[in-house]
Amino acid sequence: MQHKLLLPLMITMSLFTAHKTSAQNEQPIKAHWYTLSTIPLDGSWKPNQEPPFPLFTELVKKLDGQMVSVEGFAIPLDPGGKQITLSANPFSACFFCGKAGPASIMTVLFTNAEKGLHTDDYIYLTGRMRLNYADPSQPYYTLEHAKLTGKK
Repeated sequence: MQHKLLLPLMITMSLFTAHKTSAQNEQPIKAHWYTLSTIPLDGSWKPNQEPPFPLFTELVKKLDGQMVSVEGFAIPLDPGGKQITLSANPFSACFFCGKAGPASIMTVLFTNAEKGLHTDDYIYLTGRMRLNYADPSQPYYTLEHAKLTGKK
């Protein structure tokens, strides 16, 4: 009887270990700002209206849920260091200043706080990409479980 219970337990444990190992060893896909920022919008941006939703291209849709690497300029917003905005452009030319589109930024949610980042630090990150299909008040992209992998 014990052998009959032991075998399914061993199989389940080996599958869990294999899945965990493959997720940890998953090679990130390089996300390029050109690809992310050249998406069409559903309509045009008019004053006093909701911003238009992005019409994600098939190439961008393939990144949803994937481990990606991305680089850009840090715009720290959280004093605790758990969240920043990453921009394709320096702060003086970023989306908030009206010199770029909303697809040129992303929310970054760090696994571990990164309190040493300053505005316009050029950084390299890995994390899981999520596309925003529902909330027009948030950036189109979020990098979850992000890890800082380098800094210029």
